[in-house]
Amino acid sequence: MEIHRQSPIASAADLRARVLFHVLLTDTLLVGDSQSLNTPPFRALVSSREAVGQAVRSDLAPLLDSGRIRIACRDGQSLAAVRDAQELRQVEHVPSAAYAALMDSLTRAHAVPYGLDAVSAAFKSGVVRLLEEQVHNARGETRRTLEAALEFVRSEEPLYFKSLRDWEESFRADSSGSTEVVLAMASVDRAAGESYRQSLPHALGAGTAAPRSVGPSSTAAVHTLMESTTLHAGMLDGFLLGRLPVEVFLEATEQPSRGFLVRQLGLLRRGIQPDTSRLAEAVAEFSAWMREAFDRAFRDTDERARAVLDGNRNLMRFSLSQDALTGALGAGLDVPMADRDQDYLDLRVLDRSVPAADGAAGVGELDAWQMRQRVVTGAYVG
Repeated sequence: MEIHRQSPIASAADLRARVLFHVLLTDTLLVGDSQSLNTPPFRALVSSREAVGQAVRSDLAPLLDSGRIRIACRDGQSLAAVRDAQELRQVEHVPSAAYAALMDSLTRAHAVPYGLDAVSAAFKSGVVRLLEEQVHNARGETRRTLEAALEFVRSEEPLYFKSLRDWEESFRADSSGSTEVVLAMASVDRAAGESYRQSLPHALGAGTAAPRSVGPSSTAAVHTLMESTTLHAGMLDGFLLGRLPVEVFLEATEQPSRGFLVRQLGLLRRGIQPDTSRLAEAVAEFSAWMREAFDRAFRDTDERARAVLDGNRNLMRFSLSQDALTGALGAGLDVPMADRDQDYLDLRVLDRSVPAADGAAGVGELDAWQMRQRVVTGAYVG
């Protein structure tokens, strides 16, 4: 749920399902310091004081305290210090000092430091790169607007997201307000948002989570190496995940089958061939464990969730594939026959360590850029 961009995630409850989905299927979920502070729906998942008026479980504290969710902190600073600096710069959605102190108490032991200068440089270079690509194909007033944005971005050192937003507002106020300008400014906003999303993971060499529309398209060059299609789909059901007590997730993270699954997906993400047969067994075993966990959790306490669980007849698919053009490996969990009205999530783990072949078919501009830059790309969730 990126506050700087339009998000497919509609509520704090929706965000909770996706956060816990990533906790379930990755070794650790890394959240940026700004995101942990300035995203009101995330705050509602940590503190009941932040969730006033929202029907959501404010129960992520055990996951933060245990390090299952870790916060990336700039230059080793406390979140309280980051929060105070943001307040001085009038950043949007700055939380209370009490919330920042609570987060420090929960996360300090497992915090991941990063260099702010490196992330700032990655953010600026990402915006410049994306705008340069757009300028190359633009004409007329669209091109002039994009060139003005590019000139501003290049002049800022460091470039802050807020300063770019302030420039956008000023430019809109002084512009003709034509359709070309409006669309060009929307492109600037998207470029800033996409670069902001990727700059911290890029600096840390971490995987990134994103809407499924950002993922790679299926192509004829992708060959299926292995596929299982008879797995219970409960662990991809957003409704069920959103209602499952956090204690069950903590228990799930201790299961040997889950640990093996996560380690093998980690190897794949780094371009190392996983143990295919044992990986398939681990997925089947863990999906069966999750089915039993749902049953235990909802049997006597949640009639609505129990009805959804009992009525779930869809099957989950686990697949392992390889791109013939790049040699890149990929694995996925999805529900191929799901109805459009059902809230199923999916996971795609991709090896982005292999540079794209020249003219690789079906690879979008973003994915081609990621391959060239050797950016590690991890879980995709819609």
